Amino acid sequence: MSQPGLVEAKNKCTEEYTELVDLVADPEKYLGKKVNIKGDFYSFGNLPLDYKKAMRSSKDYIGLILARPDQTDIPLVELKLVAPLKLFKEENINMEHDNDVVFRAKVFAMVLGEPWLDVTEIEVVSDDG
Repeated sequence: MSQPGLVEAKNKCTEEYTELVDLVADPEKYLGKKVNIKGDFYSFGNLPLDYKKAMRSSKDYIGLILARPDQTDIPLVELKLVAPLKLFKEENINMEHDNDVVFRAKVFAMVLGEPWLDVTEIEVVSDDG
C-alpha cells in the first residue's frame, strides 16, 4: 500500500549506490557508466540546461539539485542532474525540498570538471525529510 504523496517507481533503483562525494571528487571514473545515487532533494533548477558543451534543452529537460550530503541546507551544485520532462508526466512524479530520493542515471559528460548525469528513473523514498 502506498502512502499519499509518494510515487511508486516502475523499476525500483535497487543496485548499489554510488556515494555523492565519490562521484563529485572523481567524475572521470564514472564517465559513461550507469549509477544509482540517493540523497535529499534540494530543488529544481536550470544549472545543467542549455549549456552547449553538455546540451540538454530546457524545452525537454529539467534540472535536479540534491543537497550536500554533509550540509543539507546547501545545494550540491557540482553534480549536474537532468531528467526528461516526459518522465515526470508519464510517472506522475512529485518531489519537494527535503524528500529522500533515489535516482538511476548515466554519467553522459564531464564538463568543467563536474559530472553531468541523465536521470532515467526516480524514486521518492520518503516525504518526511
